[in-house]
Amino acid sequence: MKRVSLVVAALFVFAIGFSALTVPAQAQDFGSLLIQLETSVQYASQSDSWRSRRSGWISQVRSCSDLSCYKTLLIEFETNVKYDAQSDSWRSRRSGWLSRVRSAGSMSQLGRLMIEVETSIMYSAQSSSWRSSRSGWLSSVRSL
Repeated sequence: MKRVSLVVAALFVFAIGFSALTVPAQAQDFGSLLIQLETSVQYASQSDSWRSRRSGWISQVRSCSDLSCYKTLLIEFETNVKYDAQSDSWRSRRSGWLSRVRSAGSMSQLGRLMIEVETSIMYSAQSSSWRSSRSGWLSSVRSL
């Protein structure tokens, strides 16, 4: 009985350690995908203040390691996309989106919310190269 308890305890410790190792990798993937989304948006479709904030924002995204940090930076990105670069329906959906971002409990949920904001951005506000890379980006976000 003691031996079984030790094996179960060892497996439990291994599982906790393994999940702790995978969270930073998933967070790093999220950050990379968030930066890809940001670079898809043309400067003319972003707020004037974004140009001076952008490099600091990218540095923060790269150094982020937890869900709370990514929530803040995803909201900041969306806030700096001009309304006229987004679909007309976004204004009425935005407050609900913000609430869902703030209450997201996993990288997977936050990824779905990143897709939601991406779909609000009009193609005309994004680089022409985004159209060819978008499907791969969507697949990567969905696999978070």
